[in-house]
Amino acid sequence: RRANATRWLARSEINLFLPCTIAAMQLQLCLVSAVSAACPPSGFDTTVSGFDINQYASARWFTQQQMEVTYLPKDQNSCVYADYSVKDSPTALGYDVGVHNHAEEANGKVHEADICAKIVDGAAGKLEVAPCFLPTALSGPYWIVDYSESEGYALVSGGPPTKEGADGCKTGSGVNGSGLWIFTRKQERDEALVQKVRGIAKDLGFDLSVLNDVDQSKCSMVVV
Repeated sequence: RRANATRWLARSEINLFLPCTIAAMQLQLCLVSAVSAACPPSGFDTTVSGFDINQYASARWFTQQQMEVTYLPKDQNSCVYADYSVKDSPTALGYDVGVHNHAEEANGKVHEADICAKIVDGAAGKLEVAPCFLPTALSGPYWIVDYSESEGYALVSGGPPTKEGADGCKTGSGVNGSGLWIFTRKQERDEALVQKVRGIAKDLGFDLSVLNDVDQSKCSMVVV
């Protein structure tokens, strides 16, 4: 009888424990869903209106800070810039803009790549980019989130920041839907301007911890 009572008590404890465990797991799933639902921030979109791709592409953009992604490792965070060229007509695959990217390692080793961009929503600064030989169906979002030609800066993101970061929302770190950049027209770093753009990104809900500095001071070609 004592053994039967012990087994009954053990089964009762299990029966009491299981619902609590299931409830705890359900609560955890709800919390995870709530966190995921917070990214991108409610109402997130680009802040530009009447965006002019020709003006944007009229001069070189120098990267002052950028997020590490698959195709932009941290060891290439020197002398990074991008040149844009608007095509007279779309390519056979439907691309409207050519992009030449340049980056260097600390030892001066150069990395360059040419890709293409498709204009998705020109007025809102929304493009999609990919290697020029790929169909546009395989291109990924490239959004000019905030931009001022008069002040000489652009905040660019690989689309909306859909992932929860350490201190806000972030894009992915793969190929498509990834990346965050602070561009300036001038190569020499203007710390006040960089901090202003960081503030804009923060207000939009971006996780700034993903941004790493780019060294523009020891480049083979220095633009004054």
